[in-house]
Order: sequence, then structure tokens, then C-alpha cells
Amino acid sequence: MNDSLLFNFNVLMIGDTSVFRGATVDSNSLVEIVPVNFLLASHTQIKPLLNSNNFNYDLITYIVLVLIGVASIIWYVVPDRFLNIFTLKSIKRVQREGDSSSSTPGAFIVGAFWIIFVISLSFFIFLILNNFFTNKISLLSDYQVIINILFAISVLFIYRFAIIYFSAIIFQTQKLRKQQVIVDRNIQLITGILLLPVILLMLYTNGVVLVYFVVGFIALLQLYRLSQIVIIGKSSTVFSLLHIILYLCTLEIVPILVLYQLINSSSGT
Repeated sequence: MNDSLLFNFNVLMIGDTSVFRGATVDSNSLVEIVPVNFLLASHTQIKPLLNSNNFNYDLITYIVLVLIGVASIIWYVVPDRFLNIFTLKSIKRVQREGDSSSSTPGAFIVGAFWIIFVISLSFFIFLILNNFFTNKISLLSDYQVIINILFAISVLFIYRFAIIYFSAIIFQTQKLRKQQVIVDRNIQLITGILLLPVILLMLYTNGVVLVYFVVGFIALLQLYRLSQIVIIGKSSTVFSLLHIILYLCTLEIVPILVLYQLINSSSGT
């Protein structure tokens, strides 16, 4: 009777969670079923599926949220200066001689958005490397990868600004330089702000399709920026189309090729 009660208890209370450890045959050839709860089985291992709990990803999330908050505060306090930066209009329509200084972004606001751009671009590249090029960064920690990315971006933009300013000094094209700097700045800062929500989505979702879409959108923005530089260069009779092409190769293509070769040599491929 005890065995019968035990069997009924396991079937009624535990149901499908019970497994049968085995059966014993007595002298009367009757099979005695011994119910065992699966939690008591020694060979059962429970491996719960946990969500991503990466401390570095959490830190990136906090930094991105702070950057979004800074951009939101600037937009709320000085919306005219915010919109002056985030525009795709040509420089002649953005800034005129008679414009008041209140709509001109100051050094503090421009500097804050440049910091947002550099950090967001660094995090975006870091996530792409983690998702698609793990073998190239397997020997480095997350902090080392981010520091290397920050260093590469800083060197690239210092080089670009040096080329722009020295070219303006050599060819006496200060007005064209100002136009190019503002167009270049606006495109880069727009890119930095747009990357902030994208980074959050990439951290906690399977954003492979999103990565391709965002990279394509950034490529379109950069093509627009290059087209504006060509238009600015063609507005002067000093430069021919060949001069502009050589200038763009020196400004854009050469440093990217150098960085690519450095990355390949450092990874040993």
C-alpha cells in the first residue's frame, strides 16, 4: 500500500517531471516501477539560459546613456545652436555675415559633440570587431581594443585637419577651408549622434541586419560630404577636377589604407 501511495503521489503531484530510474523483477515476474523525481537524479544537470551579463557592455551602456543625456540637454537649452550643427544645408545658407552670434555654436558645444562622435564611433567599431572579427582581437582585452580604436581615430582626424589647414595656407584658400571644415564637421557630428541608439540596440539585440543598414547609411552620409567638398573646390578657379581628386585621395584614402595595413600587420595576417 505504501508503494501504491508513493506511486500515486508522484504521478499526481509531479506529473511529467518524474522519470523512471529502472525496474526490478521479483520472483513472481512482476515489474515494480520505482518513480524518481528528476531533481534527485545524480546525472541531471541544469544549465539555465542567462541573458548577456558582460560588465564591459554594461559600462558602455552607461556611457552611451550619459552622452544621450548631454546631447538632449544641449538640444533643450540651446536648440538654435543644436540645429545649426545638425544640418545638411550648404555653408552659404547656414551662415551669413548678418547672422547673430546666438545661432552660431560655440567652442564648448562643438567640442562636446566632437567627444560624442569619437566615443560613439569607437564603440560602434568595437562592437563590429567583436561580432565579425573576433579572431583579429582575440589576444587583446576589451579595454585595449577600445584604446587602440580611440588612438587610431584621433590620429586619423588630426592628420585630416592638418592637411586641410596646411593646404589652405599654401594655396591661400581660407574661405574654402572654412566651408569645408563646417560641412565636414556637420556630417561627422550627425553620424555620432545617430550611432548612440544604434549602439544600445547592438548591445542587447542580434543586430546583424542593423549593422549593414547603419554602415550603408553612414557611407551615404560620407559620399554626400565628399560631394560637397568637390562642389566647394569647383567653386574656385584655382583648382581643376584633377587637383580635387588628388586632394581627396590624400585626405581620405591614403590614411585609411595606412591604418588598414597597420591593422593587418599587427594581427599577423
